[in-house]
Amino acid sequence: MFISYLTLALRNLTKNRLYACINIGGLAFGISIFVFSSILLNYETNHDNMFSKRDRTFVVGSVFNPESKLTISELMNVRTSYGPLFELEIKESEAVARAYLRHRLLSIDDKGFNIGFRFVDESFTRIFDFNYIYGNASAIDDPHGLILTASTAKLIFGSTDVLGEVLELEHKESLHVSAVIEDVAKDSHFNSSFMPNGTLSAIASLALLAKVENFPVEGRWTDFSMFDTTYILLPEQYDREWLTDRVNTVSHRHAPSDERDYISALKIMPLVEIHNSVWESMGIPVLESVRLLGILVLLIACVNYTNLAAAQSFGRAREVGLRKTLGATPLQLQAQFLLESITVTFFAMVLSVSIIELLIPTYNNLTGKIVALNYISTLPWLALTTLLVGLLAGAYPAFLISRLNPIDSLRNTLQKGSSGNFIRSAMTAAQFTVSIFMLAMVMIIFFQNDKMRKNSNIFPKSNIVLLEGVGSPAIQKRHKLLKQELGALDGVSSVTYSRYVPFEQSNPFVQITPIRGDKTLALTVNFRSVDDEFLETYDIRLLSGRTVNRSFSNDVYDINRYQLNIVINELAAKQLGFDRGQDAMGQSIFRIPTQRFPENHQYTIVGLIADVNFNGEFTDIKPTAFFISNDMHMYASVRVSNHDLEKTLSEIDTVWQQVIGDQPIRRKFLDNVFNIMFNIFQMMNSVIAVFSAVALTLALIGLFGLSQFMAQWRTKEIGIRKIMGASTAQIVRLLIWQFSTPVLWSLVIALPITYLASNAFLNFFANKITFVIPLILIAAIIAITTAWAIVAAHAINIAKASPIQSLRYE
Repeated sequence: MFISYLTLALRNLTKNRLYACINIGGLAFGISIFVFSSILLNYETNHDNMFSKRDRTFVVGSVFNPESKLTISELMNVRTSYGPLFELEIKESEAVARAYLRHRLLSIDDKGFNIGFRFVDESFTRIFDFNYIYGNASAIDDPHGLILTASTAKLIFGSTDVLGEVLELEHKESLHVSAVIEDVAKDSHFNSSFMPNGTLSAIASLALLAKVENFPVEGRWTDFSMFDTTYILLPEQYDREWLTDRVNTVSHRHAPSDERDYISALKIMPLVEIHNSVWESMGIPVLESVRLLGILVLLIACVNYTNLAAAQSFGRAREVGLRKTLGATPLQLQAQFLLESITVTFFAMVLSVSIIELLIPTYNNLTGKIVALNYISTLPWLALTTLLVGLLAGAYPAFLISRLNPIDSLRNTLQKGSSGNFIRSAMTAAQFTVSIFMLAMVMIIFFQNDKMRKNSNIFPKSNIVLLEGVGSPAIQKRHKLLKQELGALDGVSSVTYSRYVPFEQSNPFVQITPIRGDKTLALTVNFRSVDDEFLETYDIRLLSGRTVNRSFSNDVYDINRYQLNIVINELAAKQLGFDRGQDAMGQSIFRIPTQRFPENHQYTIVGLIADVNFNGEFTDIKPTAFFISNDMHMYASVRVSNHDLEKTLSEIDTVWQQVIGDQPIRRKFLDNVFNIMFNIFQMMNSVIAVFSAVALTLALIGLFGLSQFMAQWRTKEIGIRKIMGASTAQIVRLLIWQFSTPVLWSLVIALPITYLASNAFLNFFANKITFVIPLILIAAIIAITTAWAIVAAHAINIAKASPIQSLRYE
């Protein structure tokens, strides 16, 4: 019986080639999107498979107090002092390890390499079982031991057989290569971070970091960096909830009293989820959105097939009636039609797998990921998906065709009545609801991204070349000479140093008050260390007073002096109680003493600048103050002209080599810093655009097939109407209106849903687009007009036919 049903299914597909192609193509597109999105989700949520203890490894993070008004809600990092405390007080843990990412100079002979080090506690290599080419996990028990990845060893020595080789760290400490490990795969949290230059390259002891910079091994309550990670390895009997309670107990017992002003709690995240912590910190449900959109597109494909198959069933009513007369049961008929549906889905799945095989290499090339379609693990899931989609898409047509009695079937009652019209209209409305929603969201995200990009031009980001790593003590001594030589270049207009640069999502906050000791007037202000030419270089407008200048002794921060001159923005002046910004000139404000910073600093306001969004459009403008500090600067910002840019960049490299020499230059444009966050939203727009295009295409394909079938079904009716005097335009309007009704229904549902979803998305931005409703209406108009065009094409062909031919139809 199965063979006969399969034969009937193939025969019916061959007989109705057009509808078979529409059904198979529509399902193939829908399944492709669904399967591809599922593969991406599995990849993004299943990192670090190369480590056998990943399921028992957790990362400790911080949840920020909402009152601190920071850019993000949480970050998977904690103060550096917590590591030793966790190891001491959480005795059930198997290991606790901190890992601090720092870029440091590694040199041999006269060659220098800027390497991204992970400075770690000894237990780090017990948590992560790397594949050792040479050496073993005890390699960094020696404080001067060094673990290199294979690619780093080849970069420095040209070979991996380098055990025992000696190198210099920052020209201060001698290291010897004690182990070489295989490169960690890209689907590890070490290599897949959004942060640039984070690839695992070298591992050294945390004690070594203490020797080359002012860092205590026991940690500090003032240190907090997104490049620092604290890992805890637990035995199998303990879980996330248990560890969350324990780390917060340690925090309540030891954290400084003022810690709660900024961090409300500690958070535990399993290692397998750490890769996607950036989404959680920003509050953007990216993975959940991809999952939902994939399911919606698949449902549209199923509805598309169901609608068309139900319409096709009109023409098979007599066939079913004859089979029932000959003794076929409803269950047998349902089995036959479900098998036809599964057969169509099987061909669609084969086509979708071919599409995915073409998509994956393109996606990997664009993103640098290593997504793959593993047939051994995926084949059972693909088979189950084929079965479920086939049953879901074919259930309604099978029920519809098998429920009539033989007499009604032979009389073709199904075709002549209105049974199922409401359900078909509802399914068409559902298709266009999702299509309008996706299309509108694509337009909203696109225009918001465009606004964000244009607003970023408040800073000359395409003309600012950033030189990284200038904060090392060796380079700090040469800051003045480097600035002098770079400023003398023809293509350079200014050079400035700073600790942070725009778009970096940094929040170096300090609590201040206009009245000494009055905490009730406390204001959280972002304090940013710059030098004399920073405001000019970045086109930040000075409204009143003067900029900070190192020629004034009180303009330069001195740890032994508690007075400092600063420049503040308009927002800070207003929130400090100065109705007019100019009134703040010469006024003093005071730092609120804390357990960690007991000194009562006094700040004198010498300048007022216009409000600019230093962190970019992802957050509100913050109260900000600028000051000068000689030993806090991490960047040199070189403003260049667009004329002969390649020559200018080459000259910058030459100056660096002449002044610094022993360290390779690391330069990038400010554009690159902006794009770290901006590319996330661009990627979101691209993904939703693809999903939207497929969803709308599927809806139109379904409408194309359905309108052609229904137009053919009404051929005789149209012939009679023409004989009675109906014009071609009247007949076209009649058919268009029939199919417009469910599309108009979709507007009623799609418009409020899209409006709510767009508001939820736009809440991530401080400066939002204001024309959301027009964009939603434009998306609706596009969907309606394309639907009308599809239906009108068939209606015109039918309406143009002569009445005699129409009456002879069938």
